[in-house]
Amino acid sequence: MVWKWKHMVGLLFTSFMLLGFSAFAEQPVVEEVLSVLGMDKVQIAELAQGQPITYDLSEVSEDELGVAVVRYLPIPLAEVAEHLRLEEIDLLEVNVTAHGLLTPHSGADSLKTISLSDEEALALLNAEPGDDFNLSLYELASLKALKKTLKHNSHKSLIDAVVRHYREILFQRFQAYRREGIAAIAPYRREDGLDSKPSIELRQAANASAMLSRYFPALFNAWLDYPKTFPSDVKETFPWVEKNVENRLTTILRHRVDMDWNGGALILTRELYASHAYNASQWVTGCLAYREGTVVFQQVRSYTDQVAGLASDVKHLVGRELLKDKMLKYFERLCGVLKGCH
Repeated sequence: MVWKWKHMVGLLFTSFMLLGFSAFAEQPVVEEVLSVLGMDKVQIAELAQGQPITYDLSEVSEDELGVAVVRYLPIPLAEVAEHLRLEEIDLLEVNVTAHGLLTPHSGADSLKTISLSDEEALALLNAEPGDDFNLSLYELASLKALKKTLKHNSHKSLIDAVVRHYREILFQRFQAYRREGIAAIAPYRREDGLDSKPSIELRQAANASAMLSRYFPALFNAWLDYPKTFPSDVKETFPWVEKNVENRLTTILRHRVDMDWNGGALILTRELYASHAYNASQWVTGCLAYREGTVVFQQVRSYTDQVAGLASDVKHLVGRELLKDKMLKYFERLCGVLKGCH
């Protein structure tokens, strides 16, 4: 019996070798995921060198920028997943000046640390349709009405009133999204009566994620049709950040969900409002055990009117490089926190 068992093990090992696999080779699950994420075999092979792999994502609209970054880290999966899940986003993001969390019952006071310079507040009060601010027709009208009530106010009280109104605008956008999802995101009124529609852009971004629809159909459907209920193992938060973008402070409202993925993490981030510079964006971030460590990936689809129109091809090239640089800095900071990437 012992001889027969040894003989069977030997035949099994030989059959693995004939098929081109080691008897103890890693299952090709992660490679399959990376392929679904859009990586080719050469890029997957290059991961072992430890340097970030960047590549462009397919783009289906003139205002879209799509970029992905993947990196292999010789660090245990649990440690990487823990840091990706941190709500203290300023540890990994650059140029953040303030941040917090929105809750349905918090009111505009949850945004009380958001500030505007006097110059920015006055510009907001006098805002017109265009791309200086991302504002709906209703929001522009509310600012005009506010301006009429502030004619005799002191400079300080005027600025304070504008900042309070701005926080109310932000909180109302959050409330609308909580009630009806991306369909309720009000369009931004541009010049000549045109609108930019982040609701359409974010639906496009969600539909573009082959990985979500393939591996997480329930999460994908809930993400697409929010406020449809998420699976029970999904955690959701509504962070806001204030950060420097194009030399101006920008307020960004986000919807973030995360769940366990075979001991790793999958995190979806939807930027449902940005006060200027771009319209909306979606991040898909995740990590899985790979080789002796962890593979981390991030896909970003960002939408901005700045890359549309004349010389769009050149603008897209420049826009993608800027986005890649931002994402690579995120990975550099992650490595700095983990202290063991190299």
